[in-house]
Amino acid sequence: MRPVSRRGFVQAVGATAGAGWLAPSVIAQADVPDPAPDRSVHLSGDGIGLSPRAYAALLGELSRKADVQEDNYLLGGEVERFEQHCAALLGKETAVFMPSGTLANHLALRTLAGAKRRVIVPEMSHVYNDTGDACQTLSGLALMPLAPGAATFTREDVEAVLARTAGGRVATDVGAILIESPVRRLAGRMFDWDEAKRIAAFARERGIGTHLDGARLFIASAYTGISPAEYATPFDTVYVSLWKYFNCGIGAILAGPRRVLDGMFHARRMFGGNLWAGWPAALVARHYMHGFVDRLTSAVRVSEEFYTAIARHPMVSVERIPNGTNLARVTLKGVDVAAVSRALAGRGIRLPAATPAGVTMLGVNETWNRTTGGGLARAFEQALG
Repeated sequence: MRPVSRRGFVQAVGATAGAGWLAPSVIAQADVPDPAPDRSVHLSGDGIGLSPRAYAALLGELSRKADVQEDNYLLGGEVERFEQHCAALLGKETAVFMPSGTLANHLALRTLAGAKRRVIVPEMSHVYNDTGDACQTLSGLALMPLAPGAATFTREDVEAVLARTAGGRVATDVGAILIESPVRRLAGRMFDWDEAKRIAAFARERGIGTHLDGARLFIASAYTGISPAEYATPFDTVYVSLWKYFNCGIGAILAGPRRVLDGMFHARRMFGGNLWAGWPAALVARHYMHGFVDRLTSAVRVSEEFYTAIARHPMVSVERIPNGTNLARVTLKGVDVAAVSRALAGRGIRLPAATPAGVTMLGVNETWNRTTGGGLARAFEQALG
């Protein structure tokens, strides 16, 4: 590729910058009142980064606009309404509010596996790496990791595990299979969707429960056009994070069939997950959940315009994640990154920290709708200069 001079880059950006470097995107967040005075563009994180003051103001506004019914230890009231809303949105019979995704995943696998103690998981999954062996220690599950360092394992991988298990001298059946997508430890890379459906269909034939760790499932929908309900359909149960990008501070939703989730609140209490009140989180999460995929899809368009423009700059390189979602590696070459960060901050753009080599991971979220792709690239050009 022929190198682009700084002047050529400026001309290219100028053609896409439009009315200004922080002009609002075409799709505004009109249905999401934003009480925060901070209108910065956050180039990292999945959510919008509400401050405590902004969160309190939003919660007060939502409480004034609706007849909010309190729950009692996560039963009834606003939490029950929210559970019903999420079940419908994900195409499942029912849903249960959980205080964390760690607990949602654990209780799903514990229930699906039943007396069959072996559970197949991706080697790079959150459950396998980041829960302190909770499933093994607290529920006696034996996690069997597949596909080291990869986002996807295959039906053939599962068949090999089942064949090996069947050939053992002691009967130890596989009770559940977990798929995580997008994968946090692989910078948001997604599990191959066609392969996921093959595995889920095979598991159903063999009487093996399936669970989707879909913490960032709604983010994936904005990149693929596959709805959250379509993603959830092949699986018995699905978990979605509430705080990562629905900005409510805590919580998770576990959705699935009644035969699996009815009475789950007893296990939730047993594991110490019965919060006194969940209505504030349910209220805020439902507020941001409404229209989220459309708004993030708009932000994705902003980011694609930005990456296309900024990749022409001779001091910037952009590395996209294969089969990825909202993360990309950007390298600023031969510049004082701290100075660039300060210059961008002066323009209302928050750049995440970078390595000594100038490598930073950008994350697309709703705040990218506060600018345009060309405008953001132009702000970078000014900061680099």
